[in-house]
Amino acid sequence: MQKIDFQKIKMNPLRRLIVPGVILLVVVGVGIAGYMRLEGWSWIDALYMVTITLSTVGFREVHDLSPLGRLFTIGIIVTGVSTALYAVGQFVEIVVEGQIIGYRRRKKMEKMIAEMKNHFIICGFGRVGHQVAVELKEANVPFVVIDNKPEIGQELEPQGIPHLLGDITADSILKEAGIMQAKGLFASADSDTANVFVTLSARVLNPHLYIIARAGYLDSEEKLKKAGANRVISPYFTAGKHMAEIAIKHRENV
Repeated sequence: MQKIDFQKIKMNPLRRLIVPGVILLVVVGVGIAGYMRLEGWSWIDALYMVTITLSTVGFREVHDLSPLGRLFTIGIIVTGVSTALYAVGQFVEIVVEGQIIGYRRRKKMEKMIAEMKNHFIICGFGRVGHQVAVELKEANVPFVVIDNKPEIGQELEPQGIPHLLGDITADSILKEAGIMQAKGLFASADSDTANVFVTLSARVLNPHLYIIARAGYLDSEEKLKKAGANRVISPYFTAGKHMAEIAIKHRENV
């Protein structure tokens, strides 16, 4: 499975233009200095020459160039124009892919989460996490979802549900979700191991947090309680027990 770089997802897409931008500035500076030294031009003539060379407008030289000056101009064209074309291509790609809009939405989402208080954090958005979110939403209880699957963001963003993409066991992502101001946390990942780690991290970060953890196996319940969970729910055990109770009552009533 390919590892997701969550830092790259959060990065401002315009940062991709920094490297070509710096290269262009260096080319302009070297070009001005080069024409002034090789051809003895004034800085304004040198700047004008560099500008028309990089823009490929086709104007003739300010002054006649020496053979060395022509070779220098070829270097400016190859380096500068190729860098400029790369920068333009990157910018078009950013605009077409909607990365700027996506970045602004993420910053808005992060600001919304940062302002939340007495909310719940859902760690793991599988079947259990989905149902928890439905119930909290219907009860008008504020919550934040954390999951490492990109498709979760595509599902929650149109609904305006606060969410973060990242490792649910990482202290940094829990802090970003506002765990210090949160009222409770649901450790609802499909993995019992992940839920134990989430519970441990959450309990250390916020000793007063109310933690409800999901256990896939009965022997995980004790581990989750020792890790700091206030309540442990085993959906398969609970469902099986409830189904058996219904069957027994039906048998007695027949």
